[in-house]
Amino acid sequence: MASRSMRRTFALTALLCANACLADTLQLGGSELESTTLDKQALYPEGLEFNPLNGRFLVGSFREGAVYEVAPNGELRVLIRDTRLNSVLGIRVDVKRDRLIVANSDVGASIRPYAQGPLKLASVGIYSLSSGERIHFVNLGALKPDEKHLANDIAVDPDGNAYITDSLAAVIYKVETQGKPSVFLESTKFTGKGIGLNGIVYHPSGYLIVAKKNDGVLFKIPVSNPKQFKEIRLPRKLHGADGLILVSDTRLVVVTNRVNGMVSDTVFALESSDQWDSARITDEYALGDVYPTTGVVRDGKSMCCTAS
Repeated sequence: MASRSMRRTFALTALLCANACLADTLQLGGSELESTTLDKQALYPEGLEFNPLNGRFLVGSFREGAVYEVAPNGELRVLIRDTRLNSVLGIRVDVKRDRLIVANSDVGASIRPYAQGPLKLASVGIYSLSSGERIHFVNLGALKPDEKHLANDIAVDPDGNAYITDSLAAVIYKVETQGKPSVFLESTKFTGKGIGLNGIVYHPSGYLIVAKKNDGVLFKIPVSNPKQFKEIRLPRKLHGADGLILVSDTRLVVVTNRVNGMVSDTVFALESSDQWDSARITDEYALGDVYPTTGVVRDGKSMCCTAS
């Protein structure tokens, strides 16, 4: 989740070599780095996805509350502009069901502020990936009405259930395919100063991997028994952990930026040989004075991340 001032442009930067996903060890910063810069006033992207059906990126606007398609030449086309969206954070493509799932919040930076004020909103919009038409719009904040809210990132399991992190309410929500919401998991271990739970991915072995930004830790959460979650053992804290990209069953990329005065702005490659009970860092790539948020694997060969 972003926390710095609005910028005019952002770049999609290819970070991995063309064969990085097939290599024995995941390495960042390939020999042919590329970037696409979008020049649009106050776009400020937060979520990033790739639509394999048309070969275009999708970016959500933190400022506008919209989702754009990005052509290879950088041209933008609005895919979703819904008046119920305030500030778009995580987005997730569900190609199998022709869906795009969008996390919606308001931290006070939207051109369309939420009527009840900042940090009061957590909702999810579910749209047709091909047409942008709204399928469901789900109020998540009503499940925890007395908490502050920041619906942040999304993972989808093989059955189409969506899991959404709330960085302030310290919960993970679940939204079934028909739009029914519930609290999937809450814990005092998810609380803390500033932004808590953030990036989330679904692992094919039946568990979620979730980043806690302020503490720089990762959790492994079994979908069938979420209360049996545990912290993944890492060689160091990854403070500012934001987006997660599951490159393969044993390889994960963690995009870090800034939190509570700590600056990282670095992408880390992690590998695990024990089903993510623990992991080691195989590489890291510093992006410089930018604010990277998340990334996505494109065509199974290269990974791109946002850098604003």
